[in-house]
Amino acid sequence: MNKKLIVVPFVITAAICAGIMYSKYDGSEALSKAYGNVDIRQSSLAFERSGRIVKLNFDEGQKVKKDEILAVLDTEALNYQIQINEANMRQAKASLDEMVRGYRTEDIKQAGANVKRLEDNLKLATVTNERYQKLYRARSVSAQEKDNAFYSMTQIKAQLDEASAKYKQMLKGYRVEDIEKAQAQYDGAVAEVNYLNYQKNEQSVIKAPFDGVIRTRKSELGDMASPQSTVYELSVIDKKRVRVYLTEKQLPLVKVGAKAYISGVDDNKVEGNVAYISDTAMFTPKTVQTEDLRPDLVYEVRVDTNDPENRLRLGQSVTVEFSENK
Repeated sequence: MNKKLIVVPFVITAAICAGIMYSKYDGSEALSKAYGNVDIRQSSLAFERSGRIVKLNFDEGQKVKKDEILAVLDTEALNYQIQINEANMRQAKASLDEMVRGYRTEDIKQAGANVKRLEDNLKLATVTNERYQKLYRARSVSAQEKDNAFYSMTQIKAQLDEASAKYKQMLKGYRVEDIEKAQAQYDGAVAEVNYLNYQKNEQSVIKAPFDGVIRTRKSELGDMASPQSTVYELSVIDKKRVRVYLTEKQLPLVKVGAKAYISGVDDNKVEGNVAYISDTAMFTPKTVQTEDLRPDLVYEVRVDTNDPENRLRLGQSVTVEFSENK
């Protein structure tokens, strides 16, 4: 009889303690946890121009640093185009420099001497024409001879007008419009060379846009590539994002900026921070694995974390514990 009296209080006490422990760990502890997945953040890398692949420097699973060259296209045809356009550029530069400097002193002197010579010739032709006019009126020369003298004078006068105009232009230098035209031709030639070099040095190579790991290599040496064909898929491995889902009961307990601890298949935890909490309810995604039945509506939360040791795998199911209840 005494044994029964002793056992009953002990059972009651144990039941009360179990209830307290259940309330503590099934309540606040459960509210501090959320479930989700590590985002698969990757970039599909392709060339900016079409061509044949001659270099693939990395394979699947290898880590790369930002700006490392991953792949290269054949650029032999571009090299020839660059040489041709560089020659055109030098020619355009020489023409521009000539116009900017103006005419040579020797050329100006020669043009002036030509004007003086034609002026003397015109004086002689004018005198000859007048003489033939008088002789024709005296019927001493034929009409043909008179006309020849007149047209000779006219031709020399036209030559003098042309030479005088050229001499005046040489004294003034090239027109502003001509210099601007030469400048535009040179600028166009430079731009063409720069564009070809850009095609060679930038569009014909694939550089890593960030530190990451090669997730997929989709091309082989000798393949014809185009801007529409992916060569590599590069994944982010250190700065990761985890998306988890909170119930309405959990929502007031988690704030943006709060610390969070992410765990996967093992007990090692990676620290992160709450970066975003959705203000719109949604049905729980089917991919989320929870310890209990899913509630009908949840709120998406994004946790950002640095994972240089790559402990969290992309797409992995994870559990997140928030610091308010730690």
